[in-house]
Amino acid sequence: MNTTMSSRVQRALLRAAIWAVPLFLVLPFLGIVSASFSRSGALAFPPSDWTLHWYQSIPDPYFDALRYSLSLGAWTTALVTVLGVPLSLALVRGRLPGSSIINTLCIAPLGVPTIVIAVAGFKFSMWVADSWGYSLNGNSAGIVLMQSVFTLPLLVRSVIAAFAHYDNTLDEAAQNLGATPWQVFWRVTVPLIVPGVIAGMLFAFVLSFDDVVVAWFMGDPGTPTLPVKLFTAMEVEFDNAITALSTLIVAAWAVLLLLLNRFFQLERVLVRD
Repeated sequence: MNTTMSSRVQRALLRAAIWAVPLFLVLPFLGIVSASFSRSGALAFPPSDWTLHWYQSIPDPYFDALRYSLSLGAWTTALVTVLGVPLSLALVRGRLPGSSIINTLCIAPLGVPTIVIAVAGFKFSMWVADSWGYSLNGNSAGIVLMQSVFTLPLLVRSVIAAFAHYDNTLDEAAQNLGATPWQVFWRVTVPLIVPGVIAGMLFAFVLSFDDVVVAWFMGDPGTPTLPVKLFTAMEVEFDNAITALSTLIVAAWAVLLLLLNRFFQLERVLVRD
């Protein structure tokens, strides 16, 4: 009897812990969403009265900063994709001399604090300016280059993970049917690793869009990214226009994730059996 009761208690505690984790992750977003509809302007949950006032009063500079952040995220994602996908394929299928060292170097930036990357990028920009007369500080190129340093490893690891359960017999079967190596690559390999590439691009874009430290060090104070602008605004004055904009971003991001997961089955890469 005591054993049965103890087993029931353990199962109940396990279920409570399982539910507690997603609730812990979701509750902050629920607070932001509810506050964006609160007329009082306070972070109230649930709001006593509902309004769309804060959505209508989002200042235009926030949308300018949003467009700038989206542009930087797109350029950073494009750069790391062009560099990371061939590098991943070379590490998995190539016979590069010193591939283990290259693999380690690709992981190394993940263990370096972003502030260190930002300071190193700032010093590197000063050296480039002194040597060639071109400054990477205060322009988009410097931000994109430095953000690529800590986003490239995630894309590389994601593409490599896509090969974890890759069945090489599919390539052999295609070759036996008369396909050339180029046809095997484009018609067999690429479609199978697309979820890994998309997942890596997703990680790269999120980190670039969310970055504050590198954008603060390398960017132009006159044209801040959205995270920098929000961080600065919250230091001076906080109103629910910020929560309204945050709610719009969360909603757009949720729709994008659902669409990507629907058409590319990202769980095949993000969740492994």
